Amino acid sequence: MRIAVLGAGIMGSSLAILLARRGADVTLFNKDDAPMMGASRWNEGKIHLGYIYAGDPTLASARHVLSGGVSFAPIVSDILQTDIRSFSTEEDDIFVLHRDSVVGEGEFKDYHKKLDDLAGSHPDAKNYFGNLPGCNSRQLSTKELEAIADPETAVAAFRVPERSVQTETIGDLYKAALAADRKIDLKTSFTVTDVKPEDLNNGSWQVTGIKDTGQEVHGGYDCVINALWYGRMDLDAKVGLPPTGIWSNRYRVSLFIKTKKPVDTPSAFIAVGAFGDVKNYDGRSFYMSWYPAGLLIDSADVLPKMPEPLTHEQKNVIIENIRSGIATVLNGTDEIFDAAQEIKVEGGFVFAQGKGSIAKRSSTLHFRDKFGINRKGSYISIDTGKYSSAPELAAIITKELIG
Repeated sequence: MRIAVLGAGIMGSSLAILLARRGADVTLFNKDDAPMMGASRWNEGKIHLGYIYAGDPTLASARHVLSGGVSFAPIVSDILQTDIRSFSTEEDDIFVLHRDSVVGEGEFKDYHKKLDDLAGSHPDAKNYFGNLPGCNSRQLSTKELEAIADPETAVAAFRVPERSVQTETIGDLYKAALAADRKIDLKTSFTVTDVKPEDLNNGSWQVTGIKDTGQEVHGGYDCVINALWYGRMDLDAKVGLPPTGIWSNRYRVSLFIKTKKPVDTPSAFIAVGAFGDVKNYDGRSFYMSWYPAGLLIDSADVLPKMPEPLTHEQKNVIIENIRSGIATVLNGTDEIFDAAQEIKVEGGFVFAQGKGSIAKRSSTLHFRDKFGINRKGSYISIDTGKYSSAPELAAIITKELIG
């Protein structure tokens, strides 16, 4: 088979490697000058089990992300031919309940108990990073809470069995794996503008795009897989899959910090609403976000305009706003910044079937139970949903196409 894959994030890159390994000739198109340079590289790397979706008491969102979470490490380790567990956070996350959370303390606690049962009883729970079988989230004592958070803004805190991976490291491993596979033709700096049937008699497809040297057309593909986040709906509409429902295209940036000495600030997520989180991967590599400071675009357009590159001054403002935002809740924020030797402000477009301010309970962004695979003949479109869901979806599609 000759297969075109659009987008070289974790979804498209996983697909390209799995398909090529099973004998397909894969052309991987990517708008950046290297793979894994967008949101798949610049995110917190949370391997979701569903604990953050307390705004969805039906557990539908948790059930939808759980399978991808527990299968993430074995699938990606197989794709990259290396055990990725060493690139994850070493301790379970702490979920800090903000006083302005969209859920109350009792509801939050009950939800976590249900998630303990759901995640711990999953047949593949043993594959996760931590010890999921028989797992239990634990509410921190008042003394423990005050050690990590401001009691004026933090109502409660829970230790939950979720981990995150270093997305920069994972991204570099994917780049190396793609470069080493001779059955993958990686076309970088290529912005796909159109996909259409090439020959109705044999069912082949052609892909049109723009490079620095001008327009290029590539054809003869038995299948096209649209694994884009930015621009996916626009191309879907051109092949007869118009967008339906509600959605938001958001461009978010966060901080990626390297410190000159170890810092023991724990990984913590502030729930549930428009807050932020800190990830401590190894004592010297940190991720930090504060939602109001990092959200640069929130659009319902099918193809929103790309943001202009941030100036040095704009980056400094974002850094200070994220720092001050996190510091209103979590202790240990200043220790990270005081020890910093490098701070990057990076991000990318993410897509979600939902809209509204996540600071409000009514926002449909609290529900993530609708992402997945859509098809029209041999054209396949994938709403990845979450970073941690991509490898499992790639494995499903590969099995359907080749076995």
